[in-house]
Amino acid sequence: MDVAGSWKEILTVGIALLGAVLGIMNTWQAISSGRVRLRVRPAYAIGSNGQTLFSIEIVNLSNFPVTASEVGFTMNGNSIHKPRAAVISPIILDGGSWPRRLEAREAVSVYFDPRYLAGSGRKIGRAYARTACGEVGYGMSEAAKQLQEIAA
Repeated sequence: MDVAGSWKEILTVGIALLGAVLGIMNTWQAISSGRVRLRVRPAYAIGSNGQTLFSIEIVNLSNFPVTASEVGFTMNGNSIHKPRAAVISPIILDGGSWPRRLEAREAVSVYFDPRYLAGSGRKIGRAYARTACGEVGYGMSEAAKQLQEIAA
């Protein structure tokens, strides 16, 4: 076998491997583009009157609109299938309504008084946001860990 023939074989195998990898990546991207993806970020906030509030930011990372219909904290575990503390009447500073439709890459922050969670006698878990279709996103932060300590 000559040198030119072996280079052709190596090049052919290399191109075939590249095609296989790109095909797998394309399939993975197509599967994940149809899923609901939310980023949930709990944080402290200061109200206009100087009152300490707690906020939960929800970012729609999906490629399509979703409706955020419930937000709050898990209790005694890290799943909303156990008891949870939903924020019934969240404060939304932009004056929009709740539940909120979020376009792709759009975000909303909801605010509430952290005393709402005090004295519940249960361990606060992760912050969550639930969509109208039942998908749930969870989030944790240092502010949420501090809130856990305060509420305990």
